[in-house]
Amino acid sequence: MQKERFNQSFLGLIKSQFKEFKIYYLFGILCLVFTHKIQSELPFMAKELSDKIAANREALHPSRFFWFALGILIFRTSSRILFFYPARLLQSFLRSELIEKMENVSPTRFRLLNGGQLFQYLTGDIDQIRALIGFVGLQGGNFIIAMIILIPKMIAFNAHLLLALTPMLVSFFIFTYVVSKNRIYFKKTQDMQGEVQNLIMETYSGKRTIKNFHAEESFTTLFSEMSLKELYYFYRSSLGISITLPLITLGIGLSLLWGAQIIKANHLSGSTLILFSGFIFLFMEPMGYLSWIGVVVSRSSASWKRLKDLDVLLSTELDSEKRLKTINKNLDLLDFEIPFWDHDLRLNIVKSKWNVIVAKTGHGKSELLFKMAEVLRQKSIPLSLVAQDPFIYNDTIEKNIFLGKIPNSTEIESAKKILKILGLDYLEPDIEKLLALEVGENGKRLSGGQIKRLCLARSIMSEANVLFWDDPFSSVDLILEKEIIRELKAQSILANKTIILTSHRLTTVRNSDVLFLLDRDLGIVEHGNSEQLLKSNTKTYEHFQKQMV
Repeated sequence: MQKERFNQSFLGLIKSQFKEFKIYYLFGILCLVFTHKIQSELPFMAKELSDKIAANREALHPSRFFWFALGILIFRTSSRILFFYPARLLQSFLRSELIEKMENVSPTRFRLLNGGQLFQYLTGDIDQIRALIGFVGLQGGNFIIAMIILIPKMIAFNAHLLLALTPMLVSFFIFTYVVSKNRIYFKKTQDMQGEVQNLIMETYSGKRTIKNFHAEESFTTLFSEMSLKELYYFYRSSLGISITLPLITLGIGLSLLWGAQIIKANHLSGSTLILFSGFIFLFMEPMGYLSWIGVVVSRSSASWKRLKDLDVLLSTELDSEKRLKTINKNLDLLDFEIPFWDHDLRLNIVKSKWNVIVAKTGHGKSELLFKMAEVLRQKSIPLSLVAQDPFIYNDTIEKNIFLGKIPNSTEIESAKKILKILGLDYLEPDIEKLLALEVGENGKRLSGGQIKRLCLARSIMSEANVLFWDDPFSSVDLILEKEIIRELKAQSILANKTIILTSHRLTTVRNSDVLFLLDRDLGIVEHGNSEQLLKSNTKTYEHFQKQMV
């Protein structure tokens, strides 16, 4: 499998594809040759049949037509398979490479890209590249081979008839030229399609639980505006096609009339018009597809430009990443220096302990957690992060925990134990049925708190030794939270794992080992043993004083 396809130019991608799959394309070309060799005999067979009928002679035997049709079917179908299969492989490779790039870089690089646009990159844009490689390769070869085989045959029969093909050929080239000018509007169409898709996705995810209680006028208005804009760009990108497409029909008609005039002037038989019509049909298909090559190339180049822009975004290290890498380069594994508002915080995380970060709401706890995770990612240290709003897949609980890994019996037993501790066992009394429980799209069969605890189970069962949890127990009551933390601490699977979590709850802090109290303006206010810092006369005590009361 060839890699780093996004590093190539548009033309370079096409060249490398044909080089990589040259055996497929070689046999595909041979199939096209056989197809056109057989097809080129059909006009002569039609003329011969007409002449024999006119002379009251015995007609051609039907079996001859049957075998010719079978040959065309076999070679024509084979040529399409041999050209489109490598194109499908390229589509799969491009998607895999793009997903891998996104997985291996900091999420901050594509934070500004919405889900609809990412979906458009992975589907619409890459689909256009697949169409380019499959369709253009096949029909480009189809046109060249058709011309090589058909033109000599027509010249050998009557060279004057070749001139009659000129109107059809000119109309196809005009069509190709006009549609090739629409690339900019097709790119805008793709951009706007991504925005419309994202609006639909956001509305479904964000409003599905409240749509019965809130008016949807604002969404409807916005959707209508964006849809109209998408329609306008699509209209502009298709305008040239709509205007020039009738030219092709006109060109074909003029060629037929011109051919009929030549046949009459040269006193040729009426069956010659049947032969010429057959050649018109045989020329029409490759010429027609050649015209659409311009459409596909224009749209594909716009899509490749979008994909290359995304690749540049994913490949370019941000200044914030560079700074994190520079200032943490020589620090120990769990020592961090993190930009925090107007400060650089030095956090010495204690290994194999529960380290809790506390600050007022809006002071940047979550952002700090993500930056610390980014430092470890840069150092290639395995980590697990459970965000405030974590994601689960439309699959079973077991598959959401192990994410593609096939667990052994020991891991399954550990997962069962963790699910019970996290209070998820009441979803299904039978633990085996619990693991097989389908969570639904976006976990819609679970509550928000259940989703978060399922993701905590995933984090615990991961192979990472450093776990980042953003306010992990905010959705459970105080009694259950205390029980969960106590039992989790007793599990051997967590004995050597370092946990870094944020919280605004006193109960979480009391059950943690090390505490960092932060302030947006002051930086680190206090740092030390949680139990000691919760005694009176400390800043941490003052911070939690109301909760203590």
